[in-house]
Parts: sequence; C-alpha cells; structure tokens
Amino acid sequence: MYNPAMYTTEESQSPPPDILVSGHFKERPGYATYRTHGSNNWLLTYTIQGTGLYRQPGLELHTQPGDLILLDPHALHDYSVPDGAYWEFHWVHFQPRLTWFNWWHLPAIGQGLFRYHLQTNQERCTQAFARLHEAIKPQPATVNSQHALGPSLIQQELALNGLEEIFLLAAHEQAQQPLRQFDPRIQTILNLITQDLKAPYDLHLLARQVALSPSRLSHLFKQEIGDSVMNVLLSLRLRNAARLLEFSALSINTIAEEVGFHSAFYFSRQFHRHFGTSPSDYRARHLTTGKEQMKPLNK
Repeated sequence: MYNPAMYTTEESQSPPPDILVSGHFKERPGYATYRTHGSNNWLLTYTIQGTGLYRQPGLELHTQPGDLILLDPHALHDYSVPDGAYWEFHWVHFQPRLTWFNWWHLPAIGQGLFRYHLQTNQERCTQAFARLHEAIKPQPATVNSQHALGPSLIQQELALNGLEEIFLLAAHEQAQQPLRQFDPRIQTILNLITQDLKAPYDLHLLARQVALSPSRLSHLFKQEIGDSVMNVLLSLRLRNAARLLEFSALSINTIAEEVGFHSAFYFSRQFHRHFGTSPSDYRARHLTTGKEQMKPLNK
C-alpha cells in the first residue's frame, strides 16, 4: 500500500512557477522531496548515475542512468534515494514553450508522470544540461541589491534552448512515432489566446469559441496540455509582462493593461507569486544589471 510518509513527512518548498531553475545533485539515502499538489510548473530530471525512486499510488519507479522523468504541474512529487543507493541527477523546473506540445510525447507511466530512457544520446543530453545550467547561472548581487538576481528573460530563453535540445533528442529517438496532433479545438484555443493576450477571456467565453461546455473544455485542455487553460493563459500574460518590464519604459499600470489585467493590484500580486518579486523590484534589478553589463571595460 502506498505510504506517503515512508521517506518524508514534510511538504517540500517549490520555486516560483515562472522562474526557470535547475541544478545538478549528488544525493544519498535521506534525500527526499514530497509535494502533494506538484509545483505549478513542469519538472524534468535526468539520471546520470545510480538510481532515484519515484512513488505514486500503485507505482514505484526506480530510475537508471539515461532516464528522463517528467512531472506535469500538478502531479504528485514523491521522489527520493532508496536505502543503500546513490543518485546523481540533473533537474529543472520550467514552463514549456507552447510549440513543444506538438512533438514532445514521453510515454506516460503514472498520473502526470512520464518516462523515457535515452538510448544513444546520453552524452549529448548531459552536455545540454551543462549549457542549461550555465545559461541561468545566478547573476552577482549589485550595490543596490542584497541578493543574487534571478535569471533575466534572455538567460531563460538561452536555457530553454538547451532544454528544447534535450526534448528533441528524446523525440529523435522516437522518430518512428508520428508527430502528435492536438485536438483541433485545443489548437484553436491556443491560437486565440497567444494572438491576443489582452482580451478578457474566461472559461465560458473560450468554451463557446469551440462549441464545448466549460467542463468539457477544461478536461480536454488538461488532457492535451497537462495544465488548465486559465493557468496557461496566466503564465503567458505574466511572461509577456516580464518582457515589457525588462525592455520597455511603460508604467506598471500600463503593462498590466497591455497583458490583460484590469487590476494593477491583482497583476502585482500574481507577478510576485510567479516570479518571487514585485514588478517594480523585478524591473529595477534587471535594469541595474543591464547597466552594469554595459559599462566599458577599464583599459
């Protein structure tokens, strides 16, 4: 019988959902992570040496070197190092590019848990993870900041390029399988929300666009994408807001309106929850960093 308290009784913390974070761990028995409701973003791990144990009701999975394990945003996180074992692995929390959903299809073996064993591209996968880690290496703290900065959007895009390579390596090994096609109604919804983030969408309005009930759309979207339609929309809006904060002089109120928020207070609250900082602090920190990076070198 599944016992969630077998390896840990404490709920593990999660990073802010829209901050891309990664790491390279070498762990022994006693290491365990448990998140009842997932992390609100996707988690990918890649086993280099040893074995990790993933557990769900009715499932125990021992990884082996070359295993990619993907957990969707709301999947149970219960993974650890088994007794007497050792586990070296790469990991990354991320929000995928929407285009990935057309061709990534790691085999599902649990509830929101996917596994693929790389056969011939293990070294390239390790190199891609190394580039990913390097791309989002924390920036040094500046005079005006007591903490190291999170990755800028440019850093995150570079890291996503490395992550995309990892998924493409898996897709290439599965090349005999046909490309996955979205249900055309879900593709319609994705096209709609990405083309106009500012529009006042709600679940009922979107459902009417594709002649579905709200409950049927919710189920179908989660089945196809792995997350809810409103969560995907919120994440898209906030990531676009982050770009505007970094690369425009628009006021925070204007940015909130431009990406579809009718309340600057609600926008700021959601931004803080997803990026771990307020919009004004996010802009100030990345603006300061940009100025530091553009200073001429001393001759």
